[in-house]
Amino acid sequence: MCTSAVHNAIEERELLPTNVTPVHYDLLLAPDLDALAYTGEVQIRVRVNEPTDKIVLHANELEIQEASLTSAALQLDGPLRATSITLEKDDETAHLAFSQLLPSSTEATLTIKFGGILNDLMVGFYRSKYTDANGAAKNMATTQFEPTDARRAFPCWDEPMQKATFAVTLRVRENLTALSNMDVSKSVPVDGGLKEVSFNTTPIMSTYLLAFVVGELEYIESYTSGAHNGRPIPCRIYTAPGKSEKGRFALNVAVQVLEYFADVFGIEYPLPKLDQIAISDFEAGAMENWGLITYREVALLVDEATTSSRAKQHVAYVVSHELAHQWFGNLVTMEWWSELWLNEGFATWVGTLAVDHVYPEYHIWTQFLVDDLQRALALDALRSSHPIQVPVRRSSEISQIFDAISYSKGGSAIRMLSSYIGLESFFKGVRAYLRKHKYANASTEDLWMALSEASGVNVSQFMALWTRTIGYPILTVTEAEGGKQIRVRQNRYLSAGVANENEDETVWWVPLGIETSVSKDSHSTDVLTTREATFDLDVSSTKWYKLNRDTVGIYRVKYPASAVANLARAIANGELSTNDRIGVIADAASLASSGHSNTSDFLTFLRAYSNETEFVAWQEIVLRIDALKSVWATESEETREQLRALCRTLFSPLVQRLTWDAIDANEDSLVSRLRALAIRAAGFAGDSEVISETNRRFQAFFAGDRSVFNTDTLRAAFAVAIRNGGRDEFEKVKSYYLDSANPVDQQLAALSSLGFTTDPAIVDELLEFALTDAVRNQDVHQAIVAINTHGANRERLWQWYQDKYDLLVGRYRASMNYMGILVRLSIAEFVGNAKADEVELYFADKNTAKFQRVIDQSLEKIRSNTVWLNKDREDVEGWFASNRL
Repeated sequence: MCTSAVHNAIEERELLPTNVTPVHYDLLLAPDLDALAYTGEVQIRVRVNEPTDKIVLHANELEIQEASLTSAALQLDGPLRATSITLEKDDETAHLAFSQLLPSSTEATLTIKFGGILNDLMVGFYRSKYTDANGAAKNMATTQFEPTDARRAFPCWDEPMQKATFAVTLRVRENLTALSNMDVSKSVPVDGGLKEVSFNTTPIMSTYLLAFVVGELEYIESYTSGAHNGRPIPCRIYTAPGKSEKGRFALNVAVQVLEYFADVFGIEYPLPKLDQIAISDFEAGAMENWGLITYREVALLVDEATTSSRAKQHVAYVVSHELAHQWFGNLVTMEWWSELWLNEGFATWVGTLAVDHVYPEYHIWTQFLVDDLQRALALDALRSSHPIQVPVRRSSEISQIFDAISYSKGGSAIRMLSSYIGLESFFKGVRAYLRKHKYANASTEDLWMALSEASGVNVSQFMALWTRTIGYPILTVTEAEGGKQIRVRQNRYLSAGVANENEDETVWWVPLGIETSVSKDSHSTDVLTTREATFDLDVSSTKWYKLNRDTVGIYRVKYPASAVANLARAIANGELSTNDRIGVIADAASLASSGHSNTSDFLTFLRAYSNETEFVAWQEIVLRIDALKSVWATESEETREQLRALCRTLFSPLVQRLTWDAIDANEDSLVSRLRALAIRAAGFAGDSEVISETNRRFQAFFAGDRSVFNTDTLRAAFAVAIRNGGRDEFEKVKSYYLDSANPVDQQLAALSSLGFTTDPAIVDELLEFALTDAVRNQDVHQAIVAINTHGANRERLWQWYQDKYDLLVGRYRASMNYMGILVRLSIAEFVGNAKADEVELYFADKNTAKFQRVIDQSLEKIRSNTVWLNKDREDVEGWFASNRL
């Protein structure tokens, strides 16, 4: 995007008037957890920038009783009351008019009395239900303000640039705990069995980072060493009563990572304490509120005996990600939502770096390739994707960019850049960036400038192409005559096929990272900066060569047939690193689905992985085969059985080699996860021995022998039992989900397994169950996530979405991005242009502004998969005819 386009985008933003801006908020809130309502008063010290008798600020679903002004400049004996208060629902603003003009270059105090409800929408100031140690249902009050819901809690200037300081007071019952961003300054009793808890004033910060929680809570505590600044930081994990010890793992992670970040960022943690709290009803995974981080229970709590290794690693990552925000996002904040990736992309990368520092045995950078890089590449291969830096003009557009582009592609871009300039130079630049902009706002260009000065490389010159442009390239390699050079050409990669000329205008800066069989340990500095270029490479003197060493670059590679054959042999012989093996198979599968090669080529290439031992490589293979099976899900039974037979040849030997039970009590967690993956893949492929053993253990498990499954195989066994079983298996797994005594990650594993049933009547029951009180609003997608894996049930899921559309809109009206999650699950696995047309027609008269991007992406996926199936249907049938399994 050119500079003028960015400038125009800024000019079109729907922002509050800047005639008056906030300096400091004194906020008093009195929540009633029985009445599910609250009253409040906010005194806002404002700076008057222009003469005015009108003030406009944000307010959404609040009742404003009165507003008044005091200012020495007005020379009045008392407060100046507003002559009118107008609430604009569509704009989420409150317009206050006064009878006298406020002079410019003065300060005033705006006092507003208001009230609101503790809603059940998981945004703003809302209620969360939990069960206490005696089984009684209770409420706590909590907050979720990002991106634009502080305005639901109190009147404010709810934009990231409008930073201010906050002094919060909460009037609550004496037996309740009250928390906010800062530590408590005082707590005094007041009439009616209440107390007023006042917190110290925050640093200057954005409204979306403010937080408060009220409820019956308990905590565990630890301290940082204080080695980096001589000031130990108290770190606490808060939970509902009876759960605090499950926060021990997260607490240990937090203490280590907080110190790690203080060291690598060169700035001490700036607040006096760090609280983290598990919330039962919480739509996001976690929220980085400064000094009071809120989490879903599953993202914070670990039972060392029963939590799966997968869930435990997830907790370590989420904690690290949120702690990264305490500096990158909170201390230095993006200047507008167009720069969201500055928060989320960086936290994705550096959060992974922190987990690797604390738990190197997780090999999390290898998992990053599947969980982040490939996820980003899949989404960014769509025409309906968006740039990392995406223009955001109005509030309705903001929630749609909290996706794999901002997080995963943003993190992958940072990984590619830091690999190129080196970690030392990279962090030198980051430290300079944080020092220069702390307690203020910054842009992507500010970061590039700091990194350029630190590295001596003009970072902005080439990274702007990656952050301001949709998509990424496919590199086509040809070998020059004589075997001494290769020629590399870049074009935009699209999952729907070859890009048109007007879609293929960007020429990216692409670090090639060439490695060969004779130079595996050397880093290539070759960079492609033109449409096409020739590079010296003696093909004749090496057994194989590969671009994108360690799969660091954001691109696909298409090799000549001879080079592909050489890579296949190298993989079969164990000559490529795990990262490279993942990158090669991901590229092979992607080129097949996009029409750059045949699906039969991918199927043949799979043979090179018959001796693969690494979990993450198998994880990528499973994802690619599942995508193929999904597109071919409504083909003939013969074709589907051949696909199942292919899976049995791959995964049944894995189950036999790994067995069901670990031999070593200290078995690597990734080996345990590989076992679970193999059991599920073989069981879904119809391996009779795996199905029989699953059923035997399943019955024993529900008869009381919990030792038959470890924490990882439980999820896989539930899925296999339900897919190959009936009513009995479904009801047993459902009962496991409903038992709150089970670990929350295992409960959710059970819930997400229910949709694997193939029985249409049970699917209908599940769809109704998903909307009952037994399933929290945040978990509805978990209940239905597996239904679309059985082609015959996809239509039932789509019909349910249509039948329940109005109900769903009402339930998620404040967080419509969740509607996007549900629509993706309901339609994205369809194949057929007629079905795409039907879906498009259904939404034509709906107000989908807040999740239209997901609809567009899902429709594009349907149509591109249709092209893939029509192109390669006979190709796949021919491959199976020649390769009987």
